[in-house]
Amino acid sequence: MTAPATDSRDPADLRGALAVLTAARLTANSGYRFAPPFLAIIASDLDVTLATLGAVLAISELAGLAGPAIGRLAERLDRRRALIGGLLGVALAAAAAGAGGHPAILAVALLVLGWCKILFDVSLVGWLSDRVPYGRRARAIGLTETSWALSMLVGVPIMGLVTAVASWRWGYATGALAMVVLALVIARRVGVDDHRAARLASHAEQRGPRPRLTRSGWLLVISLGAMMAAVQAVTVTFGSWLEDRHGFGAASLAVVVLGLGVAELGASLMVVRVTDRWGKARSVLIGTAIMIPSTLLLAVGGGVLPIGLVALLIFIAGFEFAMVASISLSTELVPGRPAAGFGLMIGAGTLGRVVASYMATVLYERAGMWLPSLTSTVLVVATVIGVARYMQITRLAKVDR
Repeated sequence: MTAPATDSRDPADLRGALAVLTAARLTANSGYRFAPPFLAIIASDLDVTLATLGAVLAISELAGLAGPAIGRLAERLDRRRALIGGLLGVALAAAAAGAGGHPAILAVALLVLGWCKILFDVSLVGWLSDRVPYGRRARAIGLTETSWALSMLVGVPIMGLVTAVASWRWGYATGALAMVVLALVIARRVGVDDHRAARLASHAEQRGPRPRLTRSGWLLVISLGAMMAAVQAVTVTFGSWLEDRHGFGAASLAVVVLGLGVAELGASLMVVRVTDRWGKARSVLIGTAIMIPSTLLLAVGGGVLPIGLVALLIFIAGFEFAMVASISLSTELVPGRPAAGFGLMIGAGTLGRVVASYMATVLYERAGMWLPSLTSTVLVVATVIGVARYMQITRLAKVDR
């Protein structure tokens, strides 16, 4: 499952900076993912109900709707400065989240944290796209995407240990400090954005209106939004399902979350190994196809714990493989603007998650886990159809050219 960090054909500045950028993204992801597992502790300290902090998290999720606008902004900025500024913004917001004494302050801090993390993420994807040809791009992006799984396997547990020893406020402070350190390392290790002048000149030379998504591009964006809705329908309900149906407590849930993190890491490393060879769209199609039988199995066999857990692990692994592959695919959605394409994907995914979060919890309360799982199946089938149609259209377009 392992792979060398870089390809011998990669530019020298990429080979020297990739580990630093992955570590920086790990810290940003850890700050982003820290609150949900410790929500009860935070609520107790702030003397508010869990439902109140649930609303705070729902508000923070809306940050992703700004993804398209932030992606367009990132195309105008110096990539290196945007990376540093985005990471420092996440650090400042994390520190504010820990220092605040009111849910409203926490909501604003997490919203700003989300915006700054999007700026960092789209700038990172743009930085990589400037240096790595599309044919090898999934490998480089897949390596940095291992930071998502590692944040739950390494970053959040470290912040959790600090929380256990001191408080959740110091947990956020620890994450913020790590981000500041990594921002300073980026300033020293990541080269100047010598692609910016050529990029802006290319944008200025383009005649007519700004490049926009084609119909096939919109089809792909909508399909990816459906995929994000599908995974959200399961992730917001599986904890309640394990607790209500199988009597899981906090410790047992933590073990399951750890297993899901391992599945995410394995899927990301698989993208590094095979996606450039298989093709980005085909990899998304394969990952989503794997999700279909696993959600059906979860709907039908969720009453049997081993079957339900295996189905859940396969579902998360298939999704992570498809999602990481789709990031490389999104970099070509808007010609010459990889950050803008990724920003559109973030916006569509956020909209899908917001809708599914409410819908799935209502369905779970009415019928149990089988109905959200079946809803997820329908959404994944729609994704498969959309991606397959996108592949057909783009294949025909290439023939026409």
